[in-house]
Amino acid sequence: MSNRNNLTAQVGKNTVYGIVASLFQVGTRLVTVPVIIYHLGLGGYGIWSIIMTGAIYMRIGSVGIKGAFQKYVAGATGDGGYDRASQLLSTGTMGISLLSVVGLIPVVIFSRQLANAAGVPPEFLKDAAWAFSVFGITMLLSNSGAAYEAIVLGGHRIDLARKANSVLTVAEAVAIIALLHFGYGLFAMACVMAASELVYLIYCYAVAHRIVPQVHVALRFVTRKVVRELVRFAGSYQLLNILQLTYSALVPIIVLRAYGADDSGVYAVANRLAQPVMMCHNAFLLPILSGGAMVYATGESERLRRLLAKSFKVTLIMTLTPFALISVFGMYIVRAWTGQTDPDFHYAIWLMCLTLLFQSFSTLGLVLYRVGGGAVMDNVFQAIRLAALIPVIFVARAIGFGGVLGWMAGSELTGAILMFLVLEKKFHVFKLKMLLPETLRLAAATLAILTFAAIAVFAVPDLNYSLREIAAYKAGVACLAALIGACPALYLTGAVSDAEVRSVMAVFRRRRASNIGPVE
Repeated sequence: MSNRNNLTAQVGKNTVYGIVASLFQVGTRLVTVPVIIYHLGLGGYGIWSIIMTGAIYMRIGSVGIKGAFQKYVAGATGDGGYDRASQLLSTGTMGISLLSVVGLIPVVIFSRQLANAAGVPPEFLKDAAWAFSVFGITMLLSNSGAAYEAIVLGGHRIDLARKANSVLTVAEAVAIIALLHFGYGLFAMACVMAASELVYLIYCYAVAHRIVPQVHVALRFVTRKVVRELVRFAGSYQLLNILQLTYSALVPIIVLRAYGADDSGVYAVANRLAQPVMMCHNAFLLPILSGGAMVYATGESERLRRLLAKSFKVTLIMTLTPFALISVFGMYIVRAWTGQTDPDFHYAIWLMCLTLLFQSFSTLGLVLYRVGGGAVMDNVFQAIRLAALIPVIFVARAIGFGGVLGWMAGSELTGAILMFLVLEKKFHVFKLKMLLPETLRLAAATLAILTFAAIAVFAVPDLNYSLREIAAYKAGVACLAALIGACPALYLTGAVSDAEVRSVMAVFRRRRASNIGPVE
């Protein structure tokens, strides 16, 4: 019981810190996005989103193989295999460094051609090209140092990484706003983000040696003995990440080339509006990867069953209601936030929310599959999903902007269903039907919350303010009503039990758990 409580406390604490870091990101973007649109226009913000998508794609080491490294370190804290973890991380780092040199040096050299191929308009081409070059050099260094962040995360100190992220996020926002105020553009913004990335890398390097000093990244640990394991698990994780990033980058590029910079801006704003929900969910996935790897290594099937069931329920709680609220009241938020009233926002927002809702479950399935050491079916799933999206390139103009987003939603739904079926085969303790009762209860609670919020919005009188002020007023009423209605709706439908409420409250009361020292 003590081990289970400690794991729950660790997962809960790390999730809370992740959510706090996500709230910092959301808060800064609430400020920076309208400032960017004011100085560069909706089209300029669309191009910035393309640049950031490109930067994420270049992060081939710090997103893909980092997840595998995190699992290796977390497993070592459970079974004491620190030397093997050092060999895996050192050899993997050598491989990803070579891969980054081969993949990113051409990006630096041919950045202008890449920006032009992506459909960047002439007025933004020079800045976009220089931004791609800066990110190419930065990510070359970041990918080579990805192991140090993985050590911090795998050592169950996600809270430290999130604290650093929060500070750097605020610093980025301040610097970007200042540079825009003085007339600088996309290239200057890219320099700010690159500097932040390098500071975070140095921080993780310093902290990793204190958190898990038994794990080392050094040439003396590079060995051929672990190459097969790296290719099997970490290599497939890397391939998985590349497929995911290719999928994510494809749609904004399709939108930019088929419909122009303004619709690209609509897509970027709708995505940014819905992404905070995914950021909070991702904050939950990182501790699940570390904690789940530790539970799976123990071989305790009952603990594993509870972990699987609770992870799906938490995902449903964190995504269903927020996405539903954004879908219904998102237009008010966009108008109040950016002042934009493009009619495409009406369907772009709810289709984006639907897409990300399905994506949250497929992503959870991928993480849980990796917890069990799987390394094949998730790549097959990503390849199928990517292949299903490729035809959109040729029919984008025919099906329209809404058709592209609808196609995305259908692709994500298919992916979520496939991952559920894969998990049923991977874990004999997991059955899809065991999720149905909780899903129905949470759906009923969400419907009640939406109904109460809608009644509140339409019941308040219209005030003699500008359209933007009225939109802010109604968005605020909707959020307040949702908060008021959430507790009774969740309680009356039985969506959240008393024991679960006590578990959540215990996370905040457990001050002792927040001072976990270096892992021995």
